[in-house]
Amino acid sequence: MSALRQRWSDLGRPERVLVWLFLATVVLKAYVYLGVAGDVLVGDEAYYLDSGRALSNAVRDVVWLRGPDTAEMDRIVVGSGWFMPGMSVALTPLYLLVPGASVAGARAYLAVFTTILLLVTVLRVRRTLGNAPAGAILVYPGLVPTYAAFGAAGWGDSAAGLVAVLMLCQAIEMLRRVREHGTISWRSGVALGTLAIVAVYFRSSVSLLVVGVLGVTFVVSMMLAARPERGRVVVSYVAAGIAFLAILAPWSLGASAALEARVITTVSVPTVRANTFGDRDLLCFGECDAGSSIWFAPLRYSREHARATGLSEVEIADEMSAYARRDVTSTSYARDVAINTGRYFGKPARFATLLRWKDGPVDIVPVAEIGTNALFYPFSLLILVVLGAWTRRSFDHQLQLVLLKVGILALMVQPFVHIAGPRYWTTLAPLLGLGAALLWSIRRDRHDDVPRAEGAVPRLLYAAQVALGLFALAVVVTVGLLAI
Repeated sequence: MSALRQRWSDLGRPERVLVWLFLATVVLKAYVYLGVAGDVLVGDEAYYLDSGRALSNAVRDVVWLRGPDTAEMDRIVVGSGWFMPGMSVALTPLYLLVPGASVAGARAYLAVFTTILLLVTVLRVRRTLGNAPAGAILVYPGLVPTYAAFGAAGWGDSAAGLVAVLMLCQAIEMLRRVREHGTISWRSGVALGTLAIVAVYFRSSVSLLVVGVLGVTFVVSMMLAARPERGRVVVSYVAAGIAFLAILAPWSLGASAALEARVITTVSVPTVRANTFGDRDLLCFGECDAGSSIWFAPLRYSREHARATGLSEVEIADEMSAYARRDVTSTSYARDVAINTGRYFGKPARFATLLRWKDGPVDIVPVAEIGTNALFYPFSLLILVVLGAWTRRSFDHQLQLVLLKVGILALMVQPFVHIAGPRYWTTLAPLLGLGAALLWSIRRDRHDDVPRAEGAVPRLLYAAQVALGLFALAVVVTVGLLAI
């Protein structure tokens, strides 16, 4: 006890604040867990839990030198090819230890898992960026009640956002090493590629973010590297690509074989685009069967049609989507994007209501609605502020701002390609926490009259800041004009 007290007294005030904030997130998650630990799964959660059980069965088969049940893997893990199995992999240890774990047990396990992931992310952010950004993430999204509820649920959205932050930190550290030492090691590239594909496994919608961050870091690295060391920089990014593809391969090859079509991440895009922007009454080359959802009726039709024609269900889904979208115009598309954006930012606490355990000891909905709205809308406004911000002073802040703009723009593609809703903000939220801290640092740079960063790379980063902001503005204006 005396050693613990000594360690506490050795901590500075900022570190003590971080400890108290983290403990607050733990208390909040424990409270929220009491309100969601029921026996009801919501939407896609059923896939992730069933897939976790199937993966645990496959691991047992391998350990006992039995051939894994490939039919079960194809039917349950691959399924329709709509979901990346990141959360299923995360759940596999639970079902290895407790094969009959209840929904409440799975929610408790996931709550602990996401709490540990948040802690790892905060520690990495503190090491890379400092105490203020780490504290900002603990506040937003750490203290958002609905985000805490997501942490006990089976979706991978919030986990993908945290791993994306880890990837950003790795990218920033790599670029710092290049600037200071002229080169980077291949091990750093492997770490970057691994974090990138882990984020994609949790949620395929971060793929564009991953591509954007890797592209920016590669270009800046090549510009910063000493000419004799550029070959080693290239090797580092080749190592990142190899790590990425090596971890992606088991899923991509397995899903492609099961669905008899090329699958890179997921194959849900055609059906999603048809349901979002097309005529749902034409999705099955006419009306789909009544009594099913807008997702499973077309899936069933594509499978039946595929069996009848000998084609892949993925090919049929592409044809169905094109047929349903044949009357889409620029105006109808822009209006749908505007509606989608409203769904994205509307009712941010809705999933706390869906996850609520009606017979539980606490009703989390009032707390979720008040606490979520109080933090969600002010931080959501930061999207506009970050995209419109610019700095010519600290090189490090320039770099962070460009990467954050790329990340935000990549994740905000959601309303342009997919039915949006109050679930997807959980992936973006940690980036906005970082954005709040960065804006404060930029303001402090100006107040302290920090000199401008000079050189070709700072000029490129400044131009990128301006270009990304203008691009975002142009997209908003164009959609608005077309939608009128």
